[in-house]
Formats: sequence, C-alpha cells, structure tokens
Amino acid sequence: EEVGVDPVAKIHEAAFTQPRSDHVHNPRRYHVITSAQGFANHWQARIHYYWWKKQRDACLLQEVCDMGGFTRLLHSGEADDLMDEIPTVVVDPLPKSAFGKSDTSYIVLNRPYAFMEWLKKASIPEHYLVMCEGDHLFLRPMPNMMAGQAPGAALFTYINPLNYPEIVRSLIGPVSDVELATVPRIGNSPTFISVKDMRVLAPLWYNTTMQIFQDDTAHKAWNWVLEMYGFSLATFRAGLQKGLVTHENMLAHPPFDTKEVDYKGDPFYLVHLTYPLRYNSTGGFTEDVNSTLWLFDKRAYNDETGPPPRNLPAPPAVVKNDLAHLIIKMINEATENIPCWDVYVANRTITTACAPSSSTQQSNTA
Repeated sequence: EEVGVDPVAKIHEAAFTQPRSDHVHNPRRYHVITSAQGFANHWQARIHYYWWKKQRDACLLQEVCDMGGFTRLLHSGEADDLMDEIPTVVVDPLPKSAFGKSDTSYIVLNRPYAFMEWLKKASIPEHYLVMCEGDHLFLRPMPNMMAGQAPGAALFTYINPLNYPEIVRSLIGPVSDVELATVPRIGNSPTFISVKDMRVLAPLWYNTTMQIFQDDTAHKAWNWVLEMYGFSLATFRAGLQKGLVTHENMLAHPPFDTKEVDYKGDPFYLVHLTYPLRYNSTGGFTEDVNSTLWLFDKRAYNDETGPPPRNLPAPPAVVKNDLAHLIIKMINEATENIPCWDVYVANRTITTACAPSSSTQQSNTA
C-alpha cells in the first residue's frame, strides 16, 4: 500500500526511463535507501546516484526489473543543496544526550537512529528495501537478492561473532554454541529486507548498537564496525537470521577483489570504495607510501580538499586489478556527465547553469 510519495521523489521519477506496467506491478520491486551525512557523503552521493540511475534505466529495458525507487536518507537534521538533484528525506541526527559522556563524533551511530526516524515517515510504494551507502557504485542492474521473505545481505568476512562468544552472549543472552554460529556475518549495508521486518529490526538495531557503544569491552573489541555488529546481533534478536541468505557477490571489495565476478564466476552488483587502492611500480598492491606509483583513496577528497576533479588519472597498465581501472572510469564518467562538476570542484556550488567549459553540453544524468 502506498502511503503518499515524497513530492521530490515524484519530480525525479519523471526523469527516469518510464517502467512498463509489469515492472510497476512486480511484487519483488525494492527501494534503495542510502544513508548520508557529511561532505564526503555529499560528493559520493552524487556519483552513487548517477550510477543507480544508469543501472535502473538499463534494468527497465529488461524483461524483469526489480529496481524501484531511491531515497537519500540525510541524517543531519537540515536540508542541503542536493535536495533538487537527489530524492531525499531529512531526519534528525541522534540527540547528543544519547551519547552520555561518550564521544559524539561517532557519526555512524546516527544510522540506526535515522532508519527509525525514516520509518515513522516512510512513503515508498515498494514492500522491500536495500540499504546502501554513498561509496557503493552500481555495476549492473541488481535483482532483489532476498530469499523469499527472508533478508539477503552481503557477506562480511571481518564480522565474526563466533570470535567473541562472551561479548555476544552478554548482548543476546546465554545462547548455545549452535545458536551462536547462526548469528549472521553481515552489516546493515548492503542488506535487502522487507519494510515490515525493518520496522521490527530498526529499534533493536539502535538499542543493540547503543549497548555496544556504551560497553567498554564490546566497544574496544569492535570499534569502528560496532554498528555493523549491532545490526548482526539485532538480526538474531529479531529472529530474522532464520532463512537469511548471504551473498559473496553482492559487494566487491577492491583491492582484495580484482575482477567484476567473484571466485565462482558470479557477477558483482556493487563495488565498495572503502579501501585505498595503492600500487607500486611492479603493479603490486602496497601499503608502503614510499613505493607508491599510483593511488586512489576516497579519503583524499574531504571537507578541506574538496571533491575529486574530472579526468582522474587511470591506473598504469602494470596494475592488473580490473576493478581499480573500472572505478576510475566510473567516477570519470559520472563527473563528466553531472552538470557543472568543475564549478562544484572550484567552489562547491550545485548548479546546472555554467559555461560550456565547466560542464558537458549533453548530460546523461536523466
């Protein structure tokens, strides 16, 4: 049942390739919810949205298309200058009082709180959603990857509840070893889930994450992935681990992944920009700054330095990681086609009115 669609979303919907009636009535259609806050998420969201639109348009040309609408979930509490470019819902950040005496700079704590707030005003026609982040780029049209009504999620090999039995049991109760082994190795993003189940899961995710944040032992153990552990444990607490399926090919993690397919030959659907791509003169991945021949690191483009310019240099031929080459091509395509990117780089202004030298004459963003 549709509970009223965000008018901003309706404006953008008109710009898309129009879905056929069988696509509109596809019961497996899902909605992308991309959480965002801060400058890094500002430029990443523009590129992320460009690739979502391009792959959704390609999806709509196929016989079956599960890709529905898109919402940027802005958890800063204030509208920004991307409201007219990207369908956006603004929600309040986590109140500072919730942190107690703890550090309030841990921005990802806003994420579970933001989803709780969004669900109070959610207005999407789809029955399913997938949670994404701005540093996920869509490689191809993505199907609904749930298992029937059970969630479908990317496998995160560094989320290992089995390695922390005492901490996990302190949060979910005295479960058996067999039950402990069923706590999923997932984070919230990317995860497919029904809106109905998300309404149950969101408060558990928030409460579990805050428990971890406020527990010295758990916080120290999980640190910057504690919100991911919060989601994993909350999924178990909600009973949603039953039937849940994890996908190794949902999200590629270069430099560790090097091809557009996983080791089984299954295509990746998203690529994650989180890890620095640093290579030496022999084409090998390196963490040694002094031997670096080529580097791409999203963190180089921040509030002080600004967004990446157009025409980023491609990796040299000696770099054999296909995904490293593809990421630069994808960023360059997006910045070439998003209007007035040079103006955005120069003064961070969002505009579609600029000199031809500052923007391509023909935009492919619609």
